[in-house]
Amino acid sequence: MAKKEKNIIEQKWLTIKNKSKTDNYDIKELDYLTCELIAHLSLLTINEVKEIDGVSIDTYKDRVWWVVEKIGLLPEYRDEDEKEILEMVKDDWEKVEEDFDYEIDDSKFYR
Repeated sequence: MAKKEKNIIEQKWLTIKNKSKTDNYDIKELDYLTCELIAHLSLLTINEVKEIDGVSIDTYKDRVWWVVEKIGLLPEYRDEDEKEILEMVKDDWEKVEEDFDYEIDDSKFYR
């Protein structure tokens, strides 16, 4: 009996999986391959395809996402407002003098 040929999505996934497991993978090649598979999966999602040969399309999405995260293809996330917040919050505790003499009127507390 002949071995069943894998579908195109499975073939692309296995290529990405095998290349990402090697120690000397080409980051640009993997970037291209993952983008290509993500584009293919997005078209299938738009056409409301839920499964491919009994495997959920979401499973393939999760697998690709995991590889993208693992090999470091995502840029560091920076919130747009983060820079503004960091500018507003200035840490100036070192500028404060430590010699504080406070007088507390205890009569207000003890009656």
